[in-house]
Amino acid sequence: MAVTLEHFLSHPCVANAAPRFLGPRSALARTVSWVHSSEIYEIAPLLAGGEVLLTTGLGLAGADAGSRRHWVREVAAREVAAVAIEPGRSLVELPPEIEDESRRRGLPLVVLERVVPFAQICRELNSDILSAELSQLRRADDLLRQLHQDASDGAGLAELTARVSRSTGEPVSIRTLSGQVVASTAASGTSGVTATDDGGARSVVRAAGAPWGHVLLGARDEPELQLLADRLAALVGLVVERTAGPGSAASAVSVALLTDLLDRPTSTSTLRRDVVTRAGLAGFHPGPHHRVVGVAGTCADPERCAVLLARTSGLGPHLLAPVRGQVLGLVAVTRRGDPAGEVADRLDASARLMGASLVVGPPVELEDASETVTRARDGMTAGPLNVGATTWRTSSVDQLLARRPKGEIETIVKTSLGPLIEWDRTHGTHLVTTLASWLSHGLSVTATARAMRVRRQTAHERLARIERLLGYDPAVGSEPAHLALAVAGVRITHPDLLAE
Repeated sequence: MAVTLEHFLSHPCVANAAPRFLGPRSALARTVSWVHSSEIYEIAPLLAGGEVLLTTGLGLAGADAGSRRHWVREVAAREVAAVAIEPGRSLVELPPEIEDESRRRGLPLVVLERVVPFAQICRELNSDILSAELSQLRRADDLLRQLHQDASDGAGLAELTARVSRSTGEPVSIRTLSGQVVASTAASGTSGVTATDDGGARSVVRAAGAPWGHVLLGARDEPELQLLADRLAALVGLVVERTAGPGSAASAVSVALLTDLLDRPTSTSTLRRDVVTRAGLAGFHPGPHHRVVGVAGTCADPERCAVLLARTSGLGPHLLAPVRGQVLGLVAVTRRGDPAGEVADRLDASARLMGASLVVGPPVELEDASETVTRARDGMTAGPLNVGATTWRTSSVDQLLARRPKGEIETIVKTSLGPLIEWDRTHGTHLVTTLASWLSHGLSVTATARAMRVRRQTAHERLARIERLLGYDPAVGSEPAHLALAVAGVRITHPDLLAE
């Protein structure tokens, strides 16, 4: 089992210090990732989260009350497990502003009433933490070894989830990116407790190099569960690729062509030269006046989804097939208007019926089909992914941002939307979500209110508060473009802020 804050307090070397716990009882279940001691005031940037920070308060002794509150806020923002203070050496007693600010920020405090060498506490507790992590790795390895054996014997996703649930006693759910449940098992010994998006471990399943879905494991946040979820997701990806091969919806020629379009560079001259011939062998014959758009999607049953999408009324010549757990395809389009948007509109109803999420790529010549298929597939990896069909344009900004270092994206988000994020977290509001909806609905207050299911006056009030917090009118000049970029950054770094 992981070392928790409760385990820390009850450890003999800490108990010898007569610890006095100041914090909610629920915080005792926090996992302790490390025990660290420091006396420097600027310690916060050096913390990774989950630590118990030991200090005598030497770095705080000469600071005023405001500076001490700032120190607490900075440390709490790093999401440490707790701060343990030993008054007497540097601070005669625990300053009231530290206790008050810690309570405000949800930072548990431990007051060590007797002197115990910090080196001893660090050595013994960190030894326990490393031992627990080693045991976690061994248990995960044993279970994963059995799961790989089951998979090699032909076990499907339902059998794998059942074994994980029996072994861990935790609920397990495997879902597509659009949220469709492919396999799910309740926790053993419970009355129907299932894995949900609230708490627990969550890991992305990748198939054919692209996100396919998610593994949800357990109902609590523990490193051991996250470790197992990550490894299970990798195995699920292999099983998805194995079981989602070509069937009655497409020939082997179709699947081979679409696979090559996805895997091989667009500049490969041999592929460009042979595309027309191979498309004809697959039964795909766009006319000389046509261009093509790529289609990529995720759903619970790619083979059946490909069949139903192919039956869409008014769809031009097309090639659709299940490939490695996804739906891939090409659709012939005219050169007029917005062909990608028209194809998305036609496929939307069928996609919703199947619970599928589809992205349509840009129109290109048939020889350049690899480009549009790749752009469509990349559209599945960035930006909001909802049930239905949309074009690659919806996620173009997200795709560009995703190629940048995460630190740069964090900076964009913080400098652009920091006041809104702080307000939402402090007051439990949804200003960031409102801004995102307003931008995506062409700055229409009416459409924003309708999409968020609130009164128009409520939407007006939220937008007015957004303007006050930002300090400028978000509808003027190039501000919407700037804010759209920042919102795209939120989807990458803080997606929880966009969930109402």
